[in-house]
Amino acid sequence: MGAHADDDLLQTWISGWSACRGYEPQRDGRSTSVLLTDEEGRTEHFLFEPPTERFRELAAETQQDPQRVLTVVTNRMQDLIDEAEALGLRVTDRQQSLMKVDMHGQDVEDPRPPGDEFTLSRDKDGCCRRVTVHAGDAVAARGSVSVVGEHAVYDRIVTEEDFRRRGLGSFLMRALTAGVLEDDVTAGLLMASADGRALYEYLGWQHVADVFVVRG
Repeated sequence: MGAHADDDLLQTWISGWSACRGYEPQRDGRSTSVLLTDEEGRTEHFLFEPPTERFRELAAETQQDPQRVLTVVTNRMQDLIDEAEALGLRVTDRQQSLMKVDMHGQDVEDPRPPGDEFTLSRDKDGCCRRVTVHAGDAVAARGSVSVVGEHAVYDRIVTEEDFRRRGLGSFLMRALTAGVLEDDVTAGLLMASADGRALYEYLGWQHVADVFVVRG
């Protein structure tokens, strides 16, 4: 897949991620910026495979603004991290991954919970579908997925500390997928943490590009 197509994937991910979080992405020709309205007014700027000069320019602006975060999606991560560190920027996360999956062949049936104590609830807000797994009155896991064109964009896939290593991550992903396949989606997208990547690879997801985050 070419760089232009991968940039389209990032823009699709940003649109879906923003839809479920109530954000409004803005593109200015240099980057896509998102005001994080639930995080005290911080702004996150996204770059895909930037030329070195463009990266330096945005990094210098990030360095001067404590409310600003720069997230870079790239397949030449170390080169750009070296540039960031030379400018005195803090690399706060270098282990994320933009991932995709072919939705054809995914299971359309609701999965069985991994234990009798778990119950599943769903709600929908516009293009965003949310799934919550309860164990009695406690929230055990939750996640969301939004539809952007032919893509399903997954976000905030979280298993609470007391319920980890019990199969809830796989269950949650399959429940979200079964729900979103009611729409005519052909591919899935998500931004994975280092911890989540192994789960998604197990479920058939593929790495598209590395992701790192810098702050001033």
